[in-house]
Amino acid sequence: MLLSEQFIKTLEFRRVMLHNLPHICTHQDIKIKPIMKFTNIFSKSKSKAKAKLGSNTDKNELNSSIKNKGQDQNSQKQQLRKALNDLSHPVFPNGIYGQIAIDLQGDGFEVELPIVLGKFAPEIINLLQQQTELATPIKFTYKPTVTSKDKIKNIKLVVAVASGKGGVGKSTVTANLAACLALQGIKVGVLDADIYGPSVPIMFGLAGQSITSKDGKTMEPFERFGVSLNSIGFVVPEDKATVWRGPMASKALMQVINETNWPKLDILLVDMPPGTGDIQLTMSENIKCDGALIVTTPQNVALADAEKGINMFNKVNTPILGLVENMSQFVCDGCGKTHYLFGQDGGRSCADKHKVSLLAQLPLLPAVREGADKGTPYVLNKNLASENAALEYHQLAFSLMMQISKQTESVITLG
Repeated sequence: MLLSEQFIKTLEFRRVMLHNLPHICTHQDIKIKPIMKFTNIFSKSKSKAKAKLGSNTDKNELNSSIKNKGQDQNSQKQQLRKALNDLSHPVFPNGIYGQIAIDLQGDGFEVELPIVLGKFAPEIINLLQQQTELATPIKFTYKPTVTSKDKIKNIKLVVAVASGKGGVGKSTVTANLAACLALQGIKVGVLDADIYGPSVPIMFGLAGQSITSKDGKTMEPFERFGVSLNSIGFVVPEDKATVWRGPMASKALMQVINETNWPKLDILLVDMPPGTGDIQLTMSENIKCDGALIVTTPQNVALADAEKGINMFNKVNTPILGLVENMSQFVCDGCGKTHYLFGQDGGRSCADKHKVSLLAQLPLLPAVREGADKGTPYVLNKNLASENAALEYHQLAFSLMMQISKQTESVITLG
């Protein structure tokens, strides 16, 4: 304010001086320019302040936008994860679970699963988008489960398929389960560990075949329907009885396991012999299976032995991945009535008692037996008499892979 008053006084003084010099300034208008333009100085300062304020505001808005976008993405991931867990589908009655990672890639979500959805993917994507009301594209990718246990060379997971009793259809379940996994895109193999009664050669149409070797020291596995196979049945002639004591049988099993040139496999299913003897102990102590799948029928006689099998695997610290109730029911072709020939829900009761999952209740079908005898697993039959039964096997395959994944430390991540 002081500078402004002084400036005005200076102007007045100059005008007075000019007025006193008429001979010089009579017909002239003298325009005096201020030495300093204070208004411009003040306006520039205000302009810079406004620019700085605007810049800070834009930056805050950008940070807020990024933060909100991140929160929206996390919210959408949570929605998608919940929808996967709550999914209701014929082959996923308990949802999709296990080791799952969800990440945003480009303009869509990429979901890593321990399973390969294959032909079921479009249906699942449609259901998920309906449940979440998300318009964002969803893509599924397969990430094999890997555990820290020592394994057979080239094999990520080893699962024992066992029963305490013979005659419950364990080998039939193993063959169809392996064929299902192969159909889904999983790299799978089957090792027939039933030294005294190998069934795999017959069930895969390889009866009478003999093992081959490229170096005279190791065995080459057979490959059938996308499944890698080996069995003592390829070593011993099919019409010869295997009369071996326990230690010799165990040694033969270890040779078949360790001297086979297995390709890279996501999972090896080991078709165990019935009972809880030397072979089971050899597998548990030397191979360290990632889990055991127990097969039984609903009748009490079979359930009593299945419980012994569960207890044995618990003692050797092998996780029970679940229980399969085979020959659960029979549906009459003529009248459509369901008959429970071996009792009802015995497998469910056993699973509840031991706090393990009931992964499937498989029906008794003549076509399943016919497929095994012909050497082509039932699930590979393109003219299925019962599509629902095939879905039961797919449900079992998916559930098994998710259960194994569930055993690992990191269960679900959001990416």
